[in-house]
Amino acid sequence: MKQNSQEKKHIVILGGGFAGVAAALNLSQYLEIDDEYEIILVDRRDYQLYHAALYEAATTEHGYVEGKKLKRTLTIPLAEIFGKTKVKVFKGYVERIELNDGKVVTDSRIIYFDYLLIALGSVADFYGIESIARFGFTLKSLEDAIMVRNRIEDIITKKDSALIVIGGGGFAGVEFAAELRNLIKKECRHHGKRLDSFKILIIEGATTYLPGLPEKVSALVARRLGQMGVEARFSTLLTEAGKDFVLLNNKEKLECDLLIWTGGVRSCRLPVDTDLERDKKDRTNVTEFLNLKSFPNIFLAGDNGCFMDPKTKKPLPQTAQEAVNQGKHAAKNIFRTIKGKPLWPYHSASSRFVIPVTGKWAIFYTPNLVIPGFLGWLIRRLADLRYFLSILPWPTALNFCLF
Repeated sequence: MKQNSQEKKHIVILGGGFAGVAAALNLSQYLEIDDEYEIILVDRRDYQLYHAALYEAATTEHGYVEGKKLKRTLTIPLAEIFGKTKVKVFKGYVERIELNDGKVVTDSRIIYFDYLLIALGSVADFYGIESIARFGFTLKSLEDAIMVRNRIEDIITKKDSALIVIGGGGFAGVEFAAELRNLIKKECRHHGKRLDSFKILIIEGATTYLPGLPEKVSALVARRLGQMGVEARFSTLLTEAGKDFVLLNNKEKLECDLLIWTGGVRSCRLPVDTDLERDKKDRTNVTEFLNLKSFPNIFLAGDNGCFMDPKTKKPLPQTAQEAVNQGKHAAKNIFRTIKGKPLWPYHSASSRFVIPVTGKWAIFYTPNLVIPGFLGWLIRRLADLRYFLSILPWPTALNFCLF
């Protein structure tokens, strides 16, 4: 039944990722002494997945692949994040969002909302190539990391040579390739195999690694990966995949033992009952305030919303940093709506990236500064710690960062 006027008003947040958690924590602070509103976060899992650690988890050393150990390094229980807040966590799968009726239908209950934030995250983008979706492995979940790690160990155990193809030379592909090379080195030593018999090949459609970043950054990554023995083909596309091969756009066929797809992400398809304007990556267009023009009480953040940067006239990148910032801003505007105050337009912060390339080596990048090496790695670790401290008590945050 729909709530009556005597019940609390509901702010419902769909998704326990970076955007959803940031929004819920901020709203809990804004409404700490306001008993009129109830904050409900819905996610199909009872934890937040820390995506930045997925590639390390998928390339852990021999003997450390057990699911329980990996889960502790990758996941943060939502109960620990919201234990001392007024946020109520509901574990459920979102089947339908009825915007006109103000309700969310899950696999076990119906939740009515007065304000809604949609932050359901993304899925791998295969660009319509069904064979890559069928035969390629992705790294979007804990289960993915375990499957990839088991497959790699199986290959090295049973074969004397192999080719592993990574589709995409962006952030995910670069980080995974470096970690994978380090893992193969250790596994070859463990199993008495020749390292140079196990090849890693990155296929990238652009002319360099990390398309969109300055040439200096791409050159640093190329030198680092080249020294490790990782090979790459640029200006090349994957057009088809099979159980033991990939086909390139120049019609060349490569026999390979494993395909890891890191070629991009797109918004998950929102199960809404109303046609909403979307871009080519299924992101729903939002206003400058991060809400829907036709439903101003409904906000989107992270990978689901398409916010056009007024400076570049392009959609903002789908990064964790953007998701956190948008989640916080959406929470602020929901609170301002409740208080009858005008909404604030969203402004993206300046781009800052840290690109780990295995070991204690990373590149810290801002438009005005590039720091490679150990100092870049240290900045990455401090960034991890800063995030954990923003959502957890400091002893717990320290444990997660040092695990």
